[in-house]
Amino acid sequence: MVALAVHARTIGFGFTGLDDSDLVVGDQAFLANPASLLHVLGRSYLHVVDPAHAYWRPLVTASYILDAQWSAAHPWAYHATNVVLHAVASVLVLTLLRRLILGRTVALLGALAFAVHPALAPAVAWIPGRNDSLLAVTVLASWLLLLRRTRVADAAHLGFFALALMAKETSLVFPVLWAMQLSGTSSRSRRSWRGRLGLAAAWGCLVAARFVAHPGVPHSTPGELLAGVPLFAVAVGQLVLPLKPVVLAVTGDLSVVPGLLAAALLGLATWRLRRVRRWVVGFGALVFLLSIAPAVAVPGTLVLDHRLELPAVGVLVVVGELVRAAAGRNTRTLVAFGGVVVSALALVTMAFESAYRDPVAFAREAVAGSPRSPLAHFCLGQVEQRAGHDDQALAEYGTALTLGPAEVVHNDIAVIAMKRGEWPEAERELHEELALNPGYATAQYNLAIVLRHEGRAAEACEAVKAALRGSLEDDARATGERDLDCPP
Repeated sequence: MVALAVHARTIGFGFTGLDDSDLVVGDQAFLANPASLLHVLGRSYLHVVDPAHAYWRPLVTASYILDAQWSAAHPWAYHATNVVLHAVASVLVLTLLRRLILGRTVALLGALAFAVHPALAPAVAWIPGRNDSLLAVTVLASWLLLLRRTRVADAAHLGFFALALMAKETSLVFPVLWAMQLSGTSSRSRRSWRGRLGLAAAWGCLVAARFVAHPGVPHSTPGELLAGVPLFAVAVGQLVLPLKPVVLAVTGDLSVVPGLLAAALLGLATWRLRRVRRWVVGFGALVFLLSIAPAVAVPGTLVLDHRLELPAVGVLVVVGELVRAAAGRNTRTLVAFGGVVVSALALVTMAFESAYRDPVAFAREAVAGSPRSPLAHFCLGQVEQRAGHDDQALAEYGTALTLGPAEVVHNDIAVIAMKRGEWPEAERELHEELALNPGYATAQYNLAIVLRHEGRAAEACEAVKAALRGSLEDDARATGERDLDCPP
């Protein structure tokens, strides 16, 4: 109920213009057809950007299809689903914390903190953030069923793990955690070697089936992996000391100091408190590390807080055990202190979530929170362009390109040049775009329009064919031109 109360107003929010414009608004022809549920396994999640993109999240796409049956291209149903998913995840967190013997009061306070935490707000207020809420629901449900140790529960566990594999790539790491837990000393977790071997074989089969369905996964170079190491500290800081949440950021705009300070305090408390069960702290730290590692390994410098939904569970286990040990039997003080912390988190979240109400608020908050992010300036440029402020849009696009290479930016600059009749400039920008993003069908179609205006009909038709190979319908909305008189 607390999660619903804090996040309910996001149901009235619009789209942000980042990813939801492609995944929801621009994909309505697919989402509005219920029969599309039969085809979600065969498409990449970010198919609009690249039909062969490494992300494969059919469960997320299926959830969009179900939402589309209620509200089509209107955002309310998508936001409502996000709120419900986060509320369900919060209940599952409560159950898991209680199973880890943290005590009823500590478990309840931990689940409340999860429900209202500002670092997790993007998973609720930003529609594409639901991939992590779906991941949390399916992984936590699978985890809890695994601990029940019955044949029916094991079958349901495998079913939810299969759904988790279809929600997000992070799910691939959880069999490692579960195998370690099952081989532990707890009588609740211990199984025969045959039982553990059978589960391991089942996990392996499901993982293999996932790669047969879609063999690609994001991967980074050793240098990119090394550059991502500070994100572990950043994530700890955002979860333990969420003083300044951001809608998106690059690593250069985020400090590791809060995270290092938080980790030092947690380590000191673990060492000094006598009643701390260090195995619980270690287990929580392992959950955090395994959950955040795939996000850290994603190529690039972009940081998105919705990826912290599952890592937050590990941090809550650590903090919950330390709080339990410090409070002892002083339940009244614990409840009072916990109530103040949860209330403060809720207030920060409600203020921060306003950044997701529309594209203008989102873009301005993105630039304010991460001024060195090319994506943030690109979003603000799109807002200015839609408002008809072409000069301001070009300034933001120029800043984005100065900060680093960015896909789609050159295409949008070209659209402004097309609007002004500057065809040679538009052609140059579109060639720049296609050099960065060869599969971008919209840029191919815009290039066809430019070539047509320059009297190069044969080249224009070749560009149209390239756009169709990119599996996108003719997307000439920016100029209103649809028919280039090309033979089929």
